[in-house]
This record gives sequence, structure tokens and C-alpha cells, in this order.
Amino acid sequence: MSYYKYTTLNTTKLIIENKSLRWSSPLKFNDIEECQFVPYTKESYDEAIKKYLEIITKIAKGVKVDYDYNKFKPITQMLIGMIQLSINQGTFDPSNLAEQSLNTISNPEADYRDYINNGLIKIFRILCVTNKYNNKLMWAHYGDQHYGCAIEFSELYLNKPFNLKEGFVEYHENLNPKTNSLELLLYGETQEIRDVMIQDVIFSKKADWKYEEEYRLLFSENFGEIKAETDFETKKTTITASKQTDKLFTDVPISKDFIKSISFGTRVKDEEITNIQNQLNDNNIDCELYKMILNEGSLERIKLTKKDYS
Repeated sequence: MSYYKYTTLNTTKLIIENKSLRWSSPLKFNDIEECQFVPYTKESYDEAIKKYLEIITKIAKGVKVDYDYNKFKPITQMLIGMIQLSINQGTFDPSNLAEQSLNTISNPEADYRDYINNGLIKIFRILCVTNKYNNKLMWAHYGDQHYGCAIEFSELYLNKPFNLKEGFVEYHENLNPKTNSLELLLYGETQEIRDVMIQDVIFSKKADWKYEEEYRLLFSENFGEIKAETDFETKKTTITASKQTDKLFTDVPISKDFIKSISFGTRVKDEEITNIQNQLNDNNIDCELYKMILNEGSLERIKLTKKDYS
């Protein structure tokens, strides 16, 4: 697969000179709604709580269920033990347990969004690319209105970032989460559940952005210390983060051999192409050069030879 990065001429020069690609926090993106999608609704969470209490109560009573008790998170196992104790003592009140559990968190959607915005979004590092060089809207919005370039890469990093996630973004008119709230309550954030939540939060966007046909890569910088404190009187949870980087980007090294081609926008002048070619030569980078042109009103790409821009 070829990866295309639409960008300005100045950024193209930096990529050639530094042999790196800048992966940024979503705080630097033009989509203000980036990473604001919560992987469950309050309604689904409330239903999951009720089902959760039903399951752990059955287990406490010795009823067999189709769930693996040994994989439950510690708090779930502890609650089962407490229910068993209260049953043995004759003090168990299932209605009271349900009421207390549902009232513990007043707004799980807002709490999770705060967790993303106050704990994680600054340290997320995302690289956005696509697999087409002739996307008209990408040229308009990211290729500097045809004053820039679309750079083709064969690979996007020299050393694979830790815990890298990558894949095509899914676009939805109405974002429907894949995350299973019940499994999250029972098992906690297992790797499988975390992967689905990442898909919901990071790799889902509204249908307005479908034209980008984006392939996205994600890793995180140091999490530092993320704390959640809940006021049980107001039921408000406050998320704070410390010991995290203040930077909103990370420059990830690439090999010069990863640059396979550069396609210049229709408005790029010959002298600017010559400057880029000279910089490529200075950095010992051998790649194909192309120019986007208008041919009878349609956008086309032609291959350049040295005489075309020298």
C-alpha cells in the first residue's frame, strides 16, 4: 500500500531535510469534534449496570452463568463476595444495591469525555494519510489549494512506535459504539475491550469527513499520572493529569528510501519544483516527480522529467 500525505511546500522541505514525519495530538487538528465520541451512551450504560448486577447476584447465589468468573476484574469479584456475605446474613436487598449503583455516576458520557480531554488527548500522537493522490478535496484542504504537494511513502516509521494502532477510519452518519458496556463492567479494560474502545474513539468520524478516506496511525507518549477523584455527594468525577509532556507533537524518523514520489499541485511554479529537486539531490533521495494539471477541465497527473522544471 502507498500512503499519501498532502501538505505544503514548506512542510515537504522539512520532511526531506529532517527525514521525519510529525505525528500530532488531536488538539492540533482542524476537526473540533475529534475524539469527542464516547463509546457508550448513558442509556446503554444504565442498562449494562442493571444486567451487571443481575449477573453478579446470580453468581453470588450459586447460579451458573455464561461468564468467566476468573477473568472478572477485582472490584467485580469483591462485589460478588459482599453480596454472598449479605445473603448469608439475611441483609441482602437487591433493589437497594441497584439504586446505589445507578446513582454512583450521574453522567458516564461526560465523565469519559473528561477522561479523554483531560487525561489522554494531549499525549495521543496521530498521523493521518490516505491512499490516493488525486483526491480533489484533499488537494483543496490539505494540499495548500494546489500550492503544495502529495508525498507518497512506502512506510511511515523507521522503528515501530510502542503500542501502535493503525487502520482506516470508519465514517458514520450517526456514530454507533462497538464497545460493550457490560463486558467493560465485568472485566475492566482488557486488551480486547481497549482495542474496541480505541476504534470507537480514535478511528471513527462523522460522515462529513468521509472525503478524506483517511488511514490513521496512533500511539501515545508517556501517560504520566492520571487521577480520577469522585465526589460521592455531587457524583462528579474530576480527572487530572500530571508529569506529561507539554509538546503537542512528536517527530517520528523515517528512511529517505520511504519517499517514493512527490506530486506537485497545479499552482506550484517550475522554480519551486527545481528547489525541491535540488534538496532531494542534496539528501540523496531518488524519487519520482509528478505534476497535477488541468486537462480539459479534469484533474490529471503527469510524470516530470528534468527538462520539465530545470
